[in-house]
Amino acid sequence: MTDQDALRTTFSFAPPINDAAAWHLQLDDLANKVIEAFPGASTSLGGDQGPRSADALSFEVPLGDGVWLEGLATTPYPEIGSVMVMHASAAEAAQLGIWLRDSFVPSPDLVHFTSELALSNGDDTSWALPPPASVDEIARTLQQHMEATDRS
Repeated sequence: MTDQDALRTTFSFAPPINDAAAWHLQLDDLANKVIEAFPGASTSLGGDQGPRSADALSFEVPLGDGVWLEGLATTPYPEIGSVMVMHASAAEAAQLGIWLRDSFVPSPDLVHFTSELALSNGDDTSWALPPPASVDEIARTLQQHMEATDRS
């Protein structure tokens, strides 16, 4: 489900902008659930990551076939934050996105996303992760997002 030649970017998954605390994000809880859901995963709690002081959780999860997904979750405010995956293809990011939607957030309609590619092209629109979609459908949604925002 990975493609070494695929377009890659950093994807950021977060609650809807108008309900930023909807996930009630606790980094220690996220760390425990990542370790539980992805055998072989590693996590490291830290702080002062991002543009303003924030608690942070770095993580790496195995996706199979020797492919690892590197991520960072930050909480600049109590229970408010996002989960990013770095230098990921749409197919790779979709695997974490579906896990967040189905196993971590309190409701499947509370996962929105954007990407570094979009933001660097001036597009700060947040896209909703499709609640009833499969991992392949989510990968297609993430790919459509990249194609729609890639102006290079």
